[in-house]
Amino acid sequence: MLKLKFLQVFLAILIIAPIIFIGCKKKEASEEKTVISVKGSDTMVNLAQKWAEIYMQTHPNVSIQVTGGGSGTGVASLLNGTTDLANSSRELKDSELETAKQKGVTPVVYNVALDGIAVILHPENKIDNLTVKQVSDIFAGKITNWKQLGGSDMPITLYGRENSSGTYEFFKDHVLGKDESGKQVDYSPATQVLQGTAALGEAVARDVKGIGYGGVGYFAQRKDVKILHIKKDENSPAISPAENGVVNFQVIWNGDYSISRYLYCFTNGEAKGELKNFMDFIVSPEGQKLVETMEYIPLPPKG
Repeated sequence: MLKLKFLQVFLAILIIAPIIFIGCKKKEASEEKTVISVKGSDTMVNLAQKWAEIYMQTHPNVSIQVTGGGSGTGVASLLNGTTDLANSSRELKDSELETAKQKGVTPVVYNVALDGIAVILHPENKIDNLTVKQVSDIFAGKITNWKQLGGSDMPITLYGRENSSGTYEFFKDHVLGKDESGKQVDYSPATQVLQGTAALGEAVARDVKGIGYGGVGYFAQRKDVKILHIKKDENSPAISPAENGVVNFQVIWNGDYSISRYLYCFTNGEAKGELKNFMDFIVSPEGQKLVETMEYIPLPPKG
């Protein structure tokens, strides 16, 4: 009799246990993760992916999806409500702020890192330094042969970014600049447009005649491209944003290296909930240490 009772209890456990297990699994599946969408700057995409990767390790209830496409793409997505966070390597334009107003979007700006724009050549090019004006004249198509700058007699090949890129915009505004009449100088139509800084670096590494530009973090440790020393003008010292494979934070923090900028995250209104927690992580000592690890420039020390 006891044997029979034991058998009945045992069989009941065998039947009930899988049902309880399946119920638990269903409950787990129903507990959806918080999804944070991040889009924008190709300059920042590697850094943003690293922030997301490390944050998700300690926040398993959060899924952060990072894509590039350029600063313009990120801002457009924020204004259209298709991303939670827009990464940008430039400030918001007046036209974007006007569009935001029309759509009821309130962009909030977060400074999250800094970047130096490196001007790169093939290592066999013997040119080592240029003034900002010379770089402007090169990309505007006024200087077309390296011998005009004391280099070898060979035509200059221009490599640049697509016009949705924040780096494209920043370089145009701060390096090409304006002419004597105050009109914006434009890129030479001979510029070969490439999608992303990595592709631009590869192109210059294969072309002894080439010149390009991009975030210093992409090039600091590479041996197949050379980072130029840049002078603000003829009488200024020639300064590189990186020396011996290491990014020079100090010359970017204090403005001695003239082609430098902040990197930004934009949200629609003040970040809340998990998005706020993620933004707090980005600007925390841990998040800023990742900035340094990824060869970008962390925010200047306070005080």
